[in-house]
Amino acid sequence: MKYMTLILSLFISAQVLAMNSQGLQIANDWLKVIDAGDYSQSWHQTDDFFKAQLPQEKWQSALQDVRTPLGEVRSRTEISNNAYNALPGVPDGEYLVIQYKTEFEHKASSIETLTLSKKSGQWMPVGYFIK
Repeated sequence: MKYMTLILSLFISAQVLAMNSQGLQIANDWLKVIDAGDYSQSWHQTDDFFKAQLPQEKWQSALQDVRTPLGEVRSRTEISNNAYNALPGVPDGEYLVIQYKTEFEHKASSIETLTLSKKSGQWMPVGYFIK
């Protein structure tokens, strides 16, 4: 029985790592779109839930007000990524919350938090914050 429990535990761990790895790649690619200043494209790459909460014009305006003044990314390092089945304010589902320590041209130390959802069948952004 211990052997089967160990195998099951390793299998689940491998699945979680694969899920997180796929989500991390999507997150990193999406952040590159933001970094390039293509805010319209970044909105189009978000989940429908995100789009329903934040119209494209407001998203672009918010990023122009908050992200653009920070300038270019000097460095970005992942500091955490956690999978969740429930988060406040959103329907239950599969979520991946990734935090990065980011140094921008005009802000030496920031924390970026990106939340992805797999509601549509693939990982897609549903939240992005800079602190």
